[in-house]
Amino acid sequence: MKKYLVGLLCNNLAPINYYNLAEDLSIELIKFTRSGIDWEKQEIKGIMFNSGKWEEKVTRFPDSIYNRCYTSSTVTTDKLEKVIGSGKVFNSFTRFDKYKVYSILKESGLEDLMLPTYQYTREHLLSMLHEEGTVLMKPVKGAMGHKILRFTFQSNEYKVYIQTFYSVKIIKSADDLIIFIDKQCTPEKYIIQPFISFASIDGHVFDMRMLVQKNKKGVWNITADMSRVAYRNFFITNLTYDVLRIHEVFENAGFDKTILLELRDISIRVAEILEEKLCFLGEISVDFGIESNGKLRIIEVNGKPEKTVFGRISDEALQKVFITPLEYAAYLAEN
Repeated sequence: MKKYLVGLLCNNLAPINYYNLAEDLSIELIKFTRSGIDWEKQEIKGIMFNSGKWEEKVTRFPDSIYNRCYTSSTVTTDKLEKVIGSGKVFNSFTRFDKYKVYSILKESGLEDLMLPTYQYTREHLLSMLHEEGTVLMKPVKGAMGHKILRFTFQSNEYKVYIQTFYSVKIIKSADDLIIFIDKQCTPEKYIIQPFISFASIDGHVFDMRMLVQKNKKGVWNITADMSRVAYRNFFITNLTYDVLRIHEVFENAGFDKTILLELRDISIRVAEILEEKLCFLGEISVDFGIESNGKLRIIEVNGKPEKTVFGRISDEALQKVFITPLEYAAYLAEN
């Protein structure tokens, strides 16, 4: 049986045990970095999994490539695609711009699911605060929950919370608030959203993540789902108290489990839209919140989903989320 050569374009050459599963597929797997590409010789220097261990290896250019770099640039992937063929490199870029994603989905019929999102200006922040009372500021490009700021305006003073309600800073004037923001971050690289109190279990806010990946037939599918449960009095779930399957959370919170079907349909639709409007993709994750009345909201879409957390669901789930993109890469190599 012919074995196709699949490339993993990564930021480093550290072995990843979960990719050992590639030996069960009809592929050879070469993990490499940008510096391992010899454009003149059209060779790749990296590490290859062989007979139970990763070894240094120099190979020809792969038949297909799975981009695992966290980047907003397509320079390298575009250049690789010119060599190995159109449509042979997926996840062209993985660091999504939240405002651009919001704008695309809003214009594609999903506006009712989106959190209203605005590019930061001083005037817009203060106007929203005075009208809404509470707003969030997030980096426009992913930061894994870091540097998310929550502001409230009440009794002519401003309160600032970073990740948790335990820590609060009180600021007396709008000018001092803006000075504080300028010291904390580069506000021009932030977005503003109204703060919505999503459903919780015993005081623990939770979200819902759908992992959408193309399978061995090149079709978008939901590979796994999970719910991240935040620590009590935290308003973000990145610092995770517990990880459960979504149907378990729905049972505990009193929601109808049939909503899970709606989550699946929406997530696949999001993947299809973003691939059409952004770049050639093979996987994304879609994070949802649910209001107490059952209304769904898309919180965020990730172009480089964190997979190891699915190990808290089961070993089977963890293996599946790592092997599925390799199966898709094999499909691309063959077709």
